[in-house]
Amino acid sequence: MVLALWLVAASSPLLGQSRIAVPSYVNPGDPTWTAWEAQGPGAVGMMIVNLNNGDDTTYDPNVDSAIRATRKKGILVIGYVYTSYGKRDPATVRSKVDAVYQNYLVDGIFFDEVPTTCDGSNPFSGTNFLYYEELTNYVRRQEAGGRLTVLNLGTPSPNDCWMGITNILLDWEDVGFANYRDNYVDFAWTHQYPPERFWHIMYDMTSASDMQAAVALAAQRGAAWVYMTDDGDSNPYDQIPSYWTSEANTVTRQGVQAPFATFWTDSTSDTGTKVNGRVAFRWRAVNGSLWQIFLDADQSAATGYHGGGISLGADYLLVASAGGSATLYRYVGRGTDWSWTPVAANAKISFPDAGINLALFDLEAIAPSKALNYQLRSLDAHGNTLSTSYVIPLSLNNTGFLFDVLNH
Repeated sequence: MVLALWLVAASSPLLGQSRIAVPSYVNPGDPTWTAWEAQGPGAVGMMIVNLNNGDDTTYDPNVDSAIRATRKKGILVIGYVYTSYGKRDPATVRSKVDAVYQNYLVDGIFFDEVPTTCDGSNPFSGTNFLYYEELTNYVRRQEAGGRLTVLNLGTPSPNDCWMGITNILLDWEDVGFANYRDNYVDFAWTHQYPPERFWHIMYDMTSASDMQAAVALAAQRGAAWVYMTDDGDSNPYDQIPSYWTSEANTVTRQGVQAPFATFWTDSTSDTGTKVNGRVAFRWRAVNGSLWQIFLDADQSAATGYHGGGISLGADYLLVASAGGSATLYRYVGRGTDWSWTPVAANAKISFPDAGINLALFDLEAIAPSKALNYQLRSLDAHGNTLSTSYVIPLSLNNTGFLFDVLNH
């Protein structure tokens, strides 16, 4: 059996949709953190966990519990590590990354204080590019949690040198709307990449009308991740914006897609019944009738399906519909033809909350994969593409971590 051709619409535009990424410089579980995440994955797609500027490497069970609760909502949580513009000893940076992953289950690392250009000299690695390439690769070698990386330049880069080594580039972090409107340099190269790979932050932005104009302008400039606040003190990321509800509503109305994935290993229930390992995908979807989750199980773009505008080589495809059906397929084609065969995987989709989709399948169906990259595409009832996410890595080595999303 081969999957019907109508399920792909390669000629349809890939639409970038805004979502909020919060530079949450408070402890997870703090009332401010709780107020940020309360808007849910329809508005908030990602939050930073920053403990004492990234230097608190001790385990805190309350922080752990808060991070897990946030992730279960479908919000990505990434750890904060600063790099002093390439002048911090990479051994120290790696030790901070290790501490984040050893203490908490996170989705990646936010590297702060990154130089604008990557061809400058670096005291440790020869060039800044090599310095950050080693660090981002170090994140991708982690065995637990997700492996997203964000590089915070704070200003636009004149070329795309960083795009080959990071998932998301934060290329604007500055004060006010007028400054953003008049002084941001909209380099043409940025529009060659999906909007989901760029993040723009504006602080000390006093009015809600400026916030709404900034969200719209960021979308025009190709940045799908945004955060606006009227906080303008020495730490503008420790308070809820006065217009927070309006900001969340401005983004939510766009039909945000916020994919999130995890898995749990084989285990035994309290009654002695074997529970098969399962992979779970959870995303916000206020529109769409059909969803395709492309799975690069060998993490190689050279193998599997790589046509139709996706950015990976898909070895498997999970197809789920608003009607409640879900099937996992294995690719049997030659790279660009649409040839798939179904795989027994006990695949299911459910809708635990309004606008929230949850799709699952048995981990053994893609064994012996230990990690994968995935990309989600939303289609309408006629097979036309509504939106496509960026590529997200997922480790399958989270030993002992039980994601009780079925009971959430």
